[in-house]
Amino acid sequence: MDRGARGRVRLRAAARRHGVRAQPELGHAARPVHRRAHRLRVGVLLVLLWMLPFWALAGFAFHRALRGGWLGHWLLLGLAIGMSLWAKYFVVVLAVPLAVFIVFDERARKSLATPGPYIAAAVALATMAPHLVWLVRNDFLPFSYAEHRALPSRGLIDHVWHPLQFALGQAFFLVPSVLIAMPLFFPRRRAQKRGGDAFDRRIVSWLAFGPIVTVMAMSALSGRGTVAMWGYPLFLFLGLWLVLTAPQKFEAIRIRRVIAAWAAVFGCLAVAFIANYALLPNYDHRYRAVFFPGADLARELSQRYRAATGRPVIYVIGSMWDGGNVAHYAPDHPRVLIDGKPARAPWIDLADLRSKGAVVVWTDGDLNAVPPGLRSVAVDAAVQPPFVLRDRRRDSSINVGWAILYPRPSFAVRSSH
Repeated sequence: MDRGARGRVRLRAAARRHGVRAQPELGHAARPVHRRAHRLRVGVLLVLLWMLPFWALAGFAFHRALRGGWLGHWLLLGLAIGMSLWAKYFVVVLAVPLAVFIVFDERARKSLATPGPYIAAAVALATMAPHLVWLVRNDFLPFSYAEHRALPSRGLIDHVWHPLQFALGQAFFLVPSVLIAMPLFFPRRRAQKRGGDAFDRRIVSWLAFGPIVTVMAMSALSGRGTVAMWGYPLFLFLGLWLVLTAPQKFEAIRIRRVIAAWAAVFGCLAVAFIANYALLPNYDHRYRAVFFPGADLARELSQRYRAATGRPVIYVIGSMWDGGNVAHYAPDHPRVLIDGKPARAPWIDLADLRSKGAVVVWTDGDLNAVPPGLRSVAVDAAVQPPFVLRDRRRDSSINVGWAILYPRPSFAVRSSH
């Protein structure tokens, strides 16, 4: 039995023991979820709300622990790192630079002679322990999501290009922040003494740039690609670094200029957003995902499936985009077998899917034949006449192919024996 199959068996066994469906979020801990909980489509929001405060708390505790040496701050640091892991494994790119700083900074290294760093490590491991146990028992199943997202290396050039591409993308996203901070540096005058000493600046500089350097180093060593949105927590301390390194005092005129720059940048972003979605589509006719008629697609498939089978849609087989839109907007909120691959949705019981039936959906390729990628679980699906939907702007259309995998109750009976 392969790793994915073992993980699916364990997930379903845990669900049966608790009388619920196991529906883990990709990239996070698998958690038993009540059958109605899948209607709460807040995974990304929860990650943001959970990750960022603990990332910031870890930075605060790290600085205070090194400056004051109070064991409570070391304990807080371990707790913040441990809790961050429950939201996103990405916290490793913060934890590694913190450890490196303690080892190689002469002043920070003195803390190794105290119990503090070891208490932080022990608390972090204790906080992570339940999830680490789950990872081992389930063959590190969530890592398949990162494996799927990170582009493979095509050769030596990608060991250079992929980290450079990530750095250039993040630099572009930082342009608004830099523009807002410019009044703190210009017009230049004779440098004036500011708060904080050299040790403070080293700590904050490490917090601000250590994580992105770690991501780039990992990409350079592996040659794997990165995703631009992975950079969202990396520069959480950039604002603090800018304030700490600004050579001028915060005079009233500079504060007013910062506020004016912020208003201008925010206004430009708002105008660009409106132009991109309200004006430019009239001229560039470029595809924009926000105009995809997800609600119409879900309604049409739900109605057509019910008319053909007399049942609500319980499962949908399709891409993450097509199937996800149906699952979100359909009144019955079916579960998605992503890309028709059980490994992408290990919480789905294929026997249950077969017994209750599914709708298969695709929006590219031959609309009169089930795509090859979906045939492994839908080879005997009955292809239905394709249909056309207008997008949200009503100025272009989406061609939809679909098929019905008819319910086979006897399949579940045979499987149970």
